[in-house]
Amino acid sequence: MSDSDIPRWRRGDQIHWTYVNPAHPGLLDQRPVTVIADDDRHLAVWLESGTPMLHHVLADGRGIREADGPARFGAPRAQGLKTWQGAGIVAVFQPGKDYSVWFFETPAASAPQNPSRPQVPLPRRDSFYVNLETPFTRFETGILTSDHVLDIVVAADGSYSLKDEDELEFALEAGMFSPEQVARIRSAADGAIADIEAWTFPFDSAYTDFAPDPDWPLPSLPAEATWTYES
Repeated sequence: MSDSDIPRWRRGDQIHWTYVNPAHPGLLDQRPVTVIADDDRHLAVWLESGTPMLHHVLADGRGIREADGPARFGAPRAQGLKTWQGAGIVAVFQPGKDYSVWFFETPAASAPQNPSRPQVPLPRRDSFYVNLETPFTRFETGILTSDHVLDIVVAADGSYSLKDEDELEFALEAGMFSPEQVARIRSAADGAIADIEAWTFPFDSAYTDFAPDPDWPLPSLPAEATWTYES
């Protein structure tokens, strides 16, 4: 079924936000989420604190980051289950864009106030995580994409920094990406940085002040989901 054949979701619908990794077929990073909005411009979802989610672990159940260097991407893996910790986040996906934008809550005590923007009560969801990834595609119960390792952290004042450049090199060494793919990922990061510097959508959107509907139930994984390790 193509994207155009799948009806748009409505606010409050529950879907599955899923990452696949071609280097580790059969394993998922899957997050049950609630739809905030879905239109021609974007899909916005809410990931609630306490949500159960599938993720990758090493074959012996240890966390991926316990592996060193290229082994972090090339070592055998297994399916794990964990719970999303910390505050909930808003994630925004735009058709054709090779990144998503995650809105994190900025604590009032540390959030800088930008004099060029209206002063508002804090905290807000105005620190951002730009996740480089393939443009999302839809399936019947959610969206599918693939993570590109490199990320960009954006502060409430619009300043930014690249994250996980070393891990991108490890992924290259492990054979997860080719040199040409790494070049395209870095080019996509440059495009995302241009959007950050221009402060285009969704950075300038009202999602910084989003509050979830208190009646939304906690989303769940598909009934057929299985895993080997639970943490």
